[in-house]
Amino acid sequence: MTQTAPAPSLDFSINAEQVEHITNDIIAQELAINDQVASLKPEEQTYENIVLPLTRIENELSGKAQLVSSLSQISPEADVREASVAAETKYDQFSIDQSMRHDLYTVIQNYISKTDIDSLGAEEARFLRRMERSFRRNGLHLSEDKRDELKELRKRLSEACIEFNKNWARESSTVKFTKEELEGLDDDFLDGLKTEQEDGVTKYILTMKYPDVRPVLKLCKNENTRKVHATAYESRNKENIALLEEAIKLRRQAANILGYKSHADYVLEVKMAKTVEAVETFLNDLADKLYAPGKKEIEELKEIKKAEKAKRGESYDGSFNAWDSSYYQRILLENEYAVDQEQIKKFFSLETTIQKMLEIYEKVLGLKFVKVPADKAVVWHPDVQLFECWDAVEDKSFSGFMYLDLFPRDNKYPHAACFPLQPSYIDKNGERVAPIAAMVANFTKPTADKPSLLKHDEVTTLFHELGHVMHHLCSRTKYARFHGTSVEGDFVEAPSQMLENWCFDPKSLKYLTAHFETGEPISDEIIDRIVKAKNVDAAMHNLRQLFFGIYDMTIHTSNDENLDTTKVYNDLREKISLIAAPKDSFGQAAFGHLMGGYDAGYYGYMWSKVFSSDMFFSKFEKDTLSPEVGFSYRKNILEKGSSRDGMDLLKAFLGREPSSEAFMREDIGVTN
Repeated sequence: MTQTAPAPSLDFSINAEQVEHITNDIIAQELAINDQVASLKPEEQTYENIVLPLTRIENELSGKAQLVSSLSQISPEADVREASVAAETKYDQFSIDQSMRHDLYTVIQNYISKTDIDSLGAEEARFLRRMERSFRRNGLHLSEDKRDELKELRKRLSEACIEFNKNWARESSTVKFTKEELEGLDDDFLDGLKTEQEDGVTKYILTMKYPDVRPVLKLCKNENTRKVHATAYESRNKENIALLEEAIKLRRQAANILGYKSHADYVLEVKMAKTVEAVETFLNDLADKLYAPGKKEIEELKEIKKAEKAKRGESYDGSFNAWDSSYYQRILLENEYAVDQEQIKKFFSLETTIQKMLEIYEKVLGLKFVKVPADKAVVWHPDVQLFECWDAVEDKSFSGFMYLDLFPRDNKYPHAACFPLQPSYIDKNGERVAPIAAMVANFTKPTADKPSLLKHDEVTTLFHELGHVMHHLCSRTKYARFHGTSVEGDFVEAPSQMLENWCFDPKSLKYLTAHFETGEPISDEIIDRIVKAKNVDAAMHNLRQLFFGIYDMTIHTSNDENLDTTKVYNDLREKISLIAAPKDSFGQAAFGHLMGGYDAGYYGYMWSKVFSSDMFFSKFEKDTLSPEVGFSYRKNILEKGSSRDGMDLLKAFLGREPSSEAFMREDIGVTN
């Protein structure tokens, strides 16, 4: 008997008016339940009157809330996008107001105080503890005057962050160079620049935006040009220094009012790392281990610089500077590894690569994907493809829907990301509501005579974001709140980072590739180059990431009222990354993560990378396409969502405490 998938629970064809109506409906329903719970008398404060209605309403509304807010990024209709932005703003404001309700807090706190929470089901207990923690982190246990003080601090902090980011986005400083000073940059690049005449000489105007800065630092043969541009780049947004330093003080004050030693202690309470000590030990341990290999890499680049200077007839003073890294790393890659991305692209046509990628996920995770015919799929744009996902190894049940929206169009989300649209949960009738996720990207569109071809780093991006989709589709939790990628912020990238390793595995690369004209797989020689080039100057790259993480932790654990963020930034940069900042620069003024939600969280990039390497190289290395290991990964990591702590999931999969040994060996090339 052929099984039929249920209809998707979300309707992507809704218009602007419906977006507004659904949003108002979500708010009305949620408010009614919150009011109902908040009005309960002590004798009415029971599991049936509190936990059941709160979890049920969150389950039923979370997918609709995701839908109305996601349309701003994917809908081709301008009025729908505008309605979606308005909907998200309205719902966010409503959610903030509800999270500050003292009457709701009092009822829930009272119920918790007289209940043996451990006697409840695991997810129910976790739901209540999370709710209690959220209320406490919002200061609802404090006196009214302290709550008002906290509210004022957070309001000003929000204003400072908005102003910082506005300055950052609007930054418009420029530098000017002659054609001779831009030696090494081709005419295509120069033709795209604005010019002006100075004393009869044509000067090219360059901004501080990536498309201008990166080519100059990578390709320009004139060291002084690189120095001038790098110094200007690291010295932009001076007005942001005061805003950052104010934000650090406001965060410290808010944390102290709530009873935390520092802002970092406050942030880390809800992360996998949990404590400042754990993060500092992790970062410092890695910095110590990477010091010697980092020094060695810099010495190798100095030799290349010395040889290049001699070839150009220029004197060499023995230095290696911030404006040298990209330039000499490029020369090293070209000389030693000859990785030609244009040649590699021909082996990765998008349609074939996706098909083969899904086959790998099918084999490793025990799934089956079925493409829904275009005439039967309800999508938000004709380019979008819809797939059904089924279990292939347990009960053969329906697992969920996956949408692929892969090509650029006007006003669409400009990067690559997984949109977790409908979380799965068990409804009031005991039936599972199927999850829905979308992979949104901007790959080159195919033409009549040529398919969309992917560079190797785009293949890695595809694998990574599809990894988040798999997390969403494989998750099996009772409540929507704990579904899929709702795990701690410093663990959420680890499952996807782990899956990137297939893009550097010779066996998988052979399987994934087919020349778009001949169908031939990629040669062993090119695979060998791709694999070897992966870790070029990896210690330097990771020391730079560690510097950002250590700086972030340092400023968010400091009690110094007069903290000089520029001095701390430049001192730590030289100490950790082993390369000094340009003279008189202040790179922290444009370090957007610090004011964009990653405060006391930047370490998470390295944290999850180390654990992703541990998972892959300790479990999948012997057989990268092992269905047995893949199924264990699906059951122990993906299926659990955030129904258990990330560290517990990791230990269950590994069968031991995690370690940085695999990362050092495989990603850096150093054995302890």
